Amino acid sequence: MGAKKEITDLVKAVKNGDEKAFRALYELQVEGLKIFINGFTKDSSQTDDILQDTFIKLWDSRKKIDPRYSIKGYLYTAAYNTYIDKYRKMKREQVVLEEWRYKRILETIQEDDAVNRERVKQVKVAIEKLPPKCKKIFNMCKYDNMKYVEIAESLNISTKTVHAQMCKAYSIIKKDVKFNKTNLLLFVNFFKGIRESF
Repeated sequence: MGAKKEITDLVKAVKNGDEKAFRALYELQVEGLKIFINGFTKDSSQTDDILQDTFIKLWDSRKKIDPRYSIKGYLYTAAYNTYIDKYRKMKREQVVLEEWRYKRILETIQEDDAVNRERVKQVKVAIEKLPPKCKKIFNMCKYDNMKYVEIAESLNISTKTVHAQMCKAYSIIKKDVKFNKTNLLLFVNFFKGIRESF
């Protein structure tokens, strides 16, 4: 509760033009937001570009911010929209593939960040049940943070094959875990790097 109040107070101060509060809010939010952005860009330069634009947008529109609502939700929505505006044409296939996941992230972003270990394990079990080739490609993309073209070159297959296997993986996992809001948040957090839960 104390942390939430601290963030709310910072947002109120930012709304009033307090640059020191803005820097403090930046420090609190930047790491999680960076992980979120990198989850769909898979490119450090694009991630940094979107990250910068997102916080610039926050400062420029600070007077319109409502402290009653989640600043995290605002930032994540702004970041994803920036990605769509800037890079969707360049990476249309990957965006279409993952769009269902990120739309729902935005719906659940105000949920509590605590993760139930048992629920997270459900996701891991679903991944382990993927067909071998599908699981290998999925792990290369999500664990090793490899781009589709890099996976294709490494396995001597086409990017279309990588795309098809990723679609298959998402479909199987989504069906197997039977996402509700809680499970979906866990799935998102799983790819934000919480492998220590296992």
